[in-house]
Amino acid sequence: MSDDTPRTVAARIGDDLPRVDVIGLANTRRIMHAERHNDGSRMPLFIPTASWARLLELHCMGAGEQPRLAPSRVMDGLERALGRIMTEVVRHDAGQDAPLRPAYEVTSDLFGPEGPVEIRMLVDSTTGVACMLAGPPADIAALPLEMTS
Repeated sequence: MSDDTPRTVAARIGDDLPRVDVIGLANTRRIMHAERHNDGSRMPLFIPTASWARLLELHCMGAGEQPRLAPSRVMDGLERALGRIMTEVVRHDAGQDAPLRPAYEVTSDLFGPEGPVEIRMLVDSTTGVACMLAGPPADIAALPLEMTS
């Protein structure tokens, strides 16, 4: 069994997860899907559009000796990495018999060597679907993540 084999871990969605207009953020291109394949067995994954631009700059337009990758390869890697992060977050909280928290910070160089990845668990205010938003703290802070009624 490879590390990329999907694992099912049940998560409890807490009442304190922010209800945010995720669809509106996606429709205005503030965030984007960070996955190409989701059979509905996991939460949708999103990243700020600024984070995607950073990934393209790092991996597709890199200068020097670093090989350049096609955007589709970057998306595949991003989807796998975020899937692993989400699995670990959910597994940890499920092991503590705790619901998902609104925010996490994980140590990762996913978006560059400068630092951590902030994870936000959100519920779309229109559909009620729980989603994961991940990115560098500055990119997450730039988004209007105010709760809606």
